[in-house]
Amino acid sequence: MEFSRLISSRQSLRAFADRRVEPEKIERMIEAARWSPSCANRQPWRFVIVEAGDPSRHALEESLDAGNAWAKRAPVLIVTGARKADGSSVETRDYFHHDTGLATMSLLYRAVDQGLLAHPMAGWKEDPLRTALSLPEDFLPIAVIAVGYAGRKEDLDGETRKKDERTRVRKNAGEIAFRGRWGEPFRGTLPSSPAKVYETEIPLRFGDIDAMGHVNNAVAMTLFELGRAKFFAEVVGIGRIEDYEFILAEATVRYRLPILLQDQVRLRMHITDIARSSFKFKADLFDPRDGRVFTEAETVQVMFDYATGRVKPVSAEFLAKVRDYIGG
Repeated sequence: MEFSRLISSRQSLRAFADRRVEPEKIERMIEAARWSPSCANRQPWRFVIVEAGDPSRHALEESLDAGNAWAKRAPVLIVTGARKADGSSVETRDYFHHDTGLATMSLLYRAVDQGLLAHPMAGWKEDPLRTALSLPEDFLPIAVIAVGYAGRKEDLDGETRKKDERTRVRKNAGEIAFRGRWGEPFRGTLPSSPAKVYETEIPLRFGDIDAMGHVNNAVAMTLFELGRAKFFAEVVGIGRIEDYEFILAEATVRYRLPILLQDQVRLRMHITDIARSSFKFKADLFDPRDGRVFTEAETVQVMFDYATGRVKPVSAEFLAKVRDYIGG
């Protein structure tokens, strides 16, 4: 999953489906945590993975606060923690807490990247949890993470459902970051959304339909290419193929609904994440009649000098032409 989408899609929801989590997905989460940074590379974090049916599962569930009873439906509970002796200390600062938080965040993002729901909790009783898992005396449990596939919020009790239905709120950048000194708010310049979103009609041809009666996924990628070519023709003013000054380096496509011959298809796109020599497009194909999104895509374009065969910087001229379509 594209990283900005990964960040925005992570939520600590509470409804879990009655579906087993594949062991390899848990293994990938632990692997992501394993490669997290830590002070002096001490890697103090430890994880205890308890699945439904494990002998310690009932006792672990009993250590949860009443308000976290919903977590008992999660097929996997992961207890995170560390020992102070395993971490690094610098002057008066102990980093085992901080480092375990870094590893936990890696674990959470890898869960979301694999289509899982992961909800960290602080609501549990320490002594019963220690007993349930036979934790060493010097080991400090920090969080219990419920892991599984998202379920139906209708299966939650009314009070818990209200928590999941609350609007997500985040402090603005100026409240959490300062520039130069404490109290001087950090003021970002990147718009959360572009001033303009490029849109164009994408006509379907009979030849775009495969034997299953819908637009083949491979063909859907060519529809994005068609839209991208129109963007450069209409916005940047490129009329000849030899005037293109980029190459497609990467594409991630997410198919949500099949496109049928009778559907109307429109493409919308804008630019994100401009680097020294590259930029990203975020785009989707949708039906303008009802707003249904068929396919989403993120592509990475690298600026390229075809004459020299080398990568080149994104030019100020290019940025000036597309500035209204940059955001997020």
